[in-house]
Amino acid sequence: MASSSSLTVQSKYEVFLSFRGEDTRNGFTSHLAAALHRKQIQFFIDDEELKKGDEISPAISNAIETSDISIIIFSKDYASSKWCLNELVKILDCKKMNGQIVIPVFYQVDPSDVRKQRGTFEKAFVHHENNFPDKVQKWRDILTEASNFSGYDSTESRKEAELVEKIVEDISKKLEDMYDTTDSDGFIGLNSRIEEMKSLLRLESHDVRIVGIWGMGGIGKTTIASVVFHQISRDFQGKCFMANVREQSNKMGVIHVRDEVISQVLGENLKIGTLTIPQNVRKRLWRMKVLIVLDDVHDEFTQLESLANGVGGFSPGSRIIITTRDKRVLDKCGVNSVYEVEQLTYNHALELFCRKAFRQNNRSRDLLELSQEVVCYADGNPLALEVLGSSLYHKSKQQWKDKLNNLKLISEPSIYKVLKISYDELNSEVKEIFIDIACFFKGEDIDFMTRIHDDPMSIHDGLNILVNKSLITISDENELQMHDLLQEMGQTIVRQESAKEPGKRSRLWDHNDVCYVLKKNKGTDKVEGIFLDLSKINDIHLNPQAFANMSNLRLLKFYMPKHNDIPIMSSKLHLDQGLEYLPEELRYLHWHEYSLKMLPFDFEPENLIELNLPYSKVEQIWKGEKKAFKLKYIDIRHSQQLVRMLDLSETPNLERTNLLNCRDLACVRSSIENFNNLKFPQISGNITELKLWYTAIEEVPSSIECLTNLKNLSLFSCTRLKRVSANLYKLKSLLKLYLNGCLSLENFSEILEKMEHLDYIVLERMEIQELPSSYDNVQGHETQGLEGCSELDNLPDNICSLKSFEYIGAHGSAISQLPSSVAGSNPLQVLSFSGCRSLVTIPASILSSGLSSLDRLDLRGCGLTAIPQEIGCLSSLKELDICENNFESLPASIMQLSRLTYLYLSKCNMLLSLPELSLSLKSLDASNCKRLQSLPEIPSSLEEVDASVFEKLSKHSHYDENERAYVSSSIEFWFTNSMKLDDEANNKNLADSQLRIQHMAIASLRLFSELTEPCILKGPIIVLPGSEIPEWFSNQSSGSQITLQLPQHCCQNLVGFALCAVLERSDSEWAEFDVGCRYSFEMKTLSGRKHVRRCCVMASYQITKIDHVMLGFRPYGNVGFPDDNLHTTVSFNFFSNSDNAVTCCGVCAVYANPNENKPNTFTLNFATESWKLDDMASSSGTSDEEELEPSPKRICRDQINSP
Repeated sequence: MASSSSLTVQSKYEVFLSFRGEDTRNGFTSHLAAALHRKQIQFFIDDEELKKGDEISPAISNAIETSDISIIIFSKDYASSKWCLNELVKILDCKKMNGQIVIPVFYQVDPSDVRKQRGTFEKAFVHHENNFPDKVQKWRDILTEASNFSGYDSTESRKEAELVEKIVEDISKKLEDMYDTTDSDGFIGLNSRIEEMKSLLRLESHDVRIVGIWGMGGIGKTTIASVVFHQISRDFQGKCFMANVREQSNKMGVIHVRDEVISQVLGENLKIGTLTIPQNVRKRLWRMKVLIVLDDVHDEFTQLESLANGVGGFSPGSRIIITTRDKRVLDKCGVNSVYEVEQLTYNHALELFCRKAFRQNNRSRDLLELSQEVVCYADGNPLALEVLGSSLYHKSKQQWKDKLNNLKLISEPSIYKVLKISYDELNSEVKEIFIDIACFFKGEDIDFMTRIHDDPMSIHDGLNILVNKSLITISDENELQMHDLLQEMGQTIVRQESAKEPGKRSRLWDHNDVCYVLKKNKGTDKVEGIFLDLSKINDIHLNPQAFANMSNLRLLKFYMPKHNDIPIMSSKLHLDQGLEYLPEELRYLHWHEYSLKMLPFDFEPENLIELNLPYSKVEQIWKGEKKAFKLKYIDIRHSQQLVRMLDLSETPNLERTNLLNCRDLACVRSSIENFNNLKFPQISGNITELKLWYTAIEEVPSSIECLTNLKNLSLFSCTRLKRVSANLYKLKSLLKLYLNGCLSLENFSEILEKMEHLDYIVLERMEIQELPSSYDNVQGHETQGLEGCSELDNLPDNICSLKSFEYIGAHGSAISQLPSSVAGSNPLQVLSFSGCRSLVTIPASILSSGLSSLDRLDLRGCGLTAIPQEIGCLSSLKELDICENNFESLPASIMQLSRLTYLYLSKCNMLLSLPELSLSLKSLDASNCKRLQSLPEIPSSLEEVDASVFEKLSKHSHYDENERAYVSSSIEFWFTNSMKLDDEANNKNLADSQLRIQHMAIASLRLFSELTEPCILKGPIIVLPGSEIPEWFSNQSSGSQITLQLPQHCCQNLVGFALCAVLERSDSEWAEFDVGCRYSFEMKTLSGRKHVRRCCVMASYQITKIDHVMLGFRPYGNVGFPDDNLHTTVSFNFFSNSDNAVTCCGVCAVYANPNENKPNTFTLNFATESWKLDDMASSSGTSDEEELEPSPKRICRDQINSP
C-alpha cells in the first residue's frame, strides 16, 4: 500500500494485537483476528516487514497510540523478542498517558512465569542481559506490571474457540461502554436533535418500532443516526449500521445488502443469495432484539419483507431507523414516526462555519460581517457550511469578498450551486482528481487510485487539497469518501459535457451509458475512463473495433462485484470476432473473464501501469516483443489456460504479480535473470513475495538467484514441481520458503551457502525421503515442520546443531529414530513426532544428554513399548503427550519432573499402573486406558498450608455467577472409560479419594495464592468410573439436590466444600460428559437475610456407556459472614447439560485446622457429621424457602477438629 502519510488523516484502531509471530501468528492470533473481523472490530496486526532494527517502527508506534484497547498475547517466546518488549513498553506508556485499556492473554504460559520471569522468560532475559543491559530492568518491570492486569489464561479453556469467544465478547463490551460515553459535543446543534430522535424511538416500549429520519442532502441525517446508534446499541442483542444503502444496492444488488444486514445482526457470514430467507434464519432473527440502521434508503429498498418477513419478523423491542431524502420511501416502509431534520439555526450555522473558516469558534471581528453574509447562502446546511468555511480558511479579506460576489451571482441559490463554487476554484489537475473520485474511486483505497497514475505524488498532493477543502474525507481504512451531494455534483459536471451523447463525455460509469456506447460504437476521443459492473448488464457482443475511436482512454475496468470476497462468475462481454484495438494511453486495464487467448496483437503497452485479467482464458498475455517499462502490477489469478508468462526483461519495473491457480503455467521465462526488482505480494502491500500456488511449474530455474529482493517464495501445492535449483539458497534476502504439498519433489537440493536470514521453511506433505546433510547451513532457522512427509525415514545428524533451533515436528512421518544431535541441542524446546508409527524406542542417551530447555515432548501415537528411566532428566519439561502407545508402566523417575504440568496418557491400552507423580501436575488425562488397574500413588503425609494462603484467598470472593471475571486455573485428573478401575480397584479408589482430594485441594489453594487479580476460583476435580459416593462424604442424597444447615459459629475456618456427583451412562455411542454445581448461601441474621450466590462448572468430557463419578473441591473465598449470623443454609444443585442424569450427589465441608506444632500453618480436614436438612434430601426439588426448618441435630466445632 502506498504511503498516505502526506494526507491530513490518521488511522484509528479499536484493538492493537501484540504477539510473538513465531508462536501464535498462524494459530491463536489468526483465530482471534478472524473473530474480531467477524465482529467488525477494527484491529491492527503487524507485518513482519515492520520489525527492523532494535526499535519499533513508526507505523507500529502510531497504531498503538491510536488504539482504544491493546491485547497482549503472552506466549512462551514473547520475551525473547526485543520488538515485543518494546511494544509492551509503548503500550503501558499509552495506558498511563491516555488510559488505554490493556488485556493480557496468557497463551500456554503460566501467568506467574511471566510475572516472575521464569522458564522461557528467564532464558530470554539471560540473552538480553548480554545484548541490551541498559533495557533489561525496564523490560522486567513492564512484564511484571502487565502480567498483573486482569486477563485470560488459556489453560482455563478446554477449547481454544471458547477462549477466543470470551475475549471478543469482553472487547465488544468494553468498546460499547466506551462508545456509550460518546456524546454529541463535537457536532454543533446536535444534542437536542439526538434527544428528540430518541424520544421517537420509545426505547421503553416492547413493540417493534420503525422511525424515519427525513431531510435534504447534507443536512445531517447520517450523523444523527450514527450517534443514536452508538449510544443505544449496547441494549440490543444484534445490531447493524448499514451505510449508503442506495449506493450499495446499486453496486451489489438489494439481496446482497439484505444478506449483509442479516449477517451483521447475527454476527456471522451468511450467504443466502435468494429472495426467500431460510426458516431457521428467520427464527433466529425473531428471537433477537435488534437495532438496524438503514442509511440513505431509496425506493428499491423499501420492502422490509426482504429483511425478516416484515416487522413481525423481529423480536419485541427491536428498532429500525431509516434515513432518506425521499419521504415517500418512509410511507412505503410503514414507519411509526418521522423525524424531519431541519436546517441549523443561524447561531449554530455561524458557529460551524467559523470552526471551518478559522479552525476555531472565535469569530474574527474583521471578517464577522462577511461571515454572516456567507452563512446566509448555505441556508443552514451543515455540508455547505463546512465546504464554504474550509474554502475560506487562511484566505485574505479580498478573497472573502470575491467568494461572496460569486455567491451573489447565483440567481436562484441552491446547495448544488453553492458547493460548485468550491469546485470551480480548484486548479485543473485537482478538478480531474475530484471528478475521478466522484465517478470511479469513491470507497476505493487510496493506493488503488494513486498507483495507476503516472505521478502518484501529484495525486497525493491533490487529495490533500480536497481533504482540506472538505470535498473528500479519508476513512480509518484509508478509503476515499465523498458526500453523496458532492458525488452527484461531480457526476452532473461530467453529464453536462454532453447531455445527449454519452460517448462524448470524459467518464462513463453508468451501465446503461456504457452499454449504449459499446453497442453502438459511439465512443470518441473524449472518453478517458470506463468502469462497468458486469453484473448489471445483459450479454454484449463487442465489435472488434469497439475502442478504435477512444484514443485517450486511460482507465478501463470491466468487473464483477464480490460477494463475501468471491466474485460472481458470469461472462457478459463476448468477443466473437476478436478484438483488434486497445488504446496506447491505457494506464489501467482490468477485464474480468477476458475471453480471448491474448491481448490484441497491435496493442502497445508502453503506458500501462496495472494489468488485471482474473478468470481469463488467456494462454499468453501478448505475442511478440513489447516494451512495458511502466508496468508494475500484473494479476492473472485463476486463468487456468495460461501456459506462458511475460518475458520479464520487457517489464523491468514489475513489482507485483499474482499467478494464483494458473494451473497450466509450466514455467517463468528464463530472462528472469535480467531483472532485479520483482516483488510479488498477493495480499500485503510491502512484503516482497512470489506466490505460485497450485501452478503447474516443474522446476525453479537457476536464474532465481537474480531475484535479490525476494523474501517470500511460496510454491504451495505445486504438485508437478520436481526440481528446485540450489541457486535458490544464494538469495540472502530470502526469509520464508513454502514447499508444502509439492508431492512430486522427492529430493531436496544441497544448501551450499550460509542462510542466516531464512527463518521459516515449510516442508509438510511432501514425498522427500531425506534432508540434505548441508541442512545446517540454514542458520537463522528456529522451527522445522515436516508433518505428513510419509516417506521421510530419517533426519540428518546435524539438524539440531544450530544454536537457534527450537522446534522439530515430523507428525506422521516414517522416522524410526531420533537424530543423535538432538542430545546436545540446548535451545530445543519442542519435539513433536506424533503419529510416527515406526518410532518404537527413545534412546536413553538422548534423554540424559543436554535437553535442558525442552518443555514439550509429543510422542502421541508412536509404537513406544517402554519409556526410559532417563526421562526424569528433562528438567524443564512441562508437557508430555505419550497417548496411544504400548508401554505397560511409567518409570518412577517421572516424579523428578518438577515442572511437569500436563501429562497425556489416553488410549494407552497396555498401561497397567501409574507411579507417584510430580506435585506440579495440573492436568492428567488417562482416559480410555482399558487395562489401567490403579491410580497414581498418593504421598503418605499431608503438607501444611501457610496462613497467608487463606488471607489471599479472601480477596477472590465478590463475583456472582453471571459476572464477567477472570477464571483461575485448576487441577484436573481424568480416568474416564478406564474399565479395569471400575472392576478391580473401585473400593480402594473410593477409600483413597479423601486423601487424594486433600492433596489436590492443598495444591490448588497454593495456586490461588499466587493470583494477583480477583477472580472466580475453580477447584480441582477427578473423574473415574464408578457409581457410588465415597462413605467419607458426610452429606449424601439421591438425585441432584442437597441442602445443608451449617452450625451457628462453624464458618470461621471454613475454606470450601468437597463435591461429588454420579452420572449414569448414556444411551448414545458418545456423550458429552458435562456436569456442574450451582450453590448459594442463605444467612439468617438479626437484621434479616443475606444471599451470596456462587457457581462452578466442574468439567466437560466425553464418556461411553458406563457410570462415572466426579469428585472435586470448591473453595468459596470470603463469603462475608455477618457478625450477627444466626445460622446459614447452603443449597447445592448439581446439573448436567448432556444426556447423562445425576443419580446421586454428596457434599462435605472442608476446614483449615491449625497445626499446633507449627504456628501460622494449617492442614485441611473434612466434616464428619451430617448437616443435611431432611426435607431437602429428596431429588424431587427444593421446597419453598419459608418452609425450611432448622435441623434438630447440632454439632460442636471440636467434633470436626476445627477451632
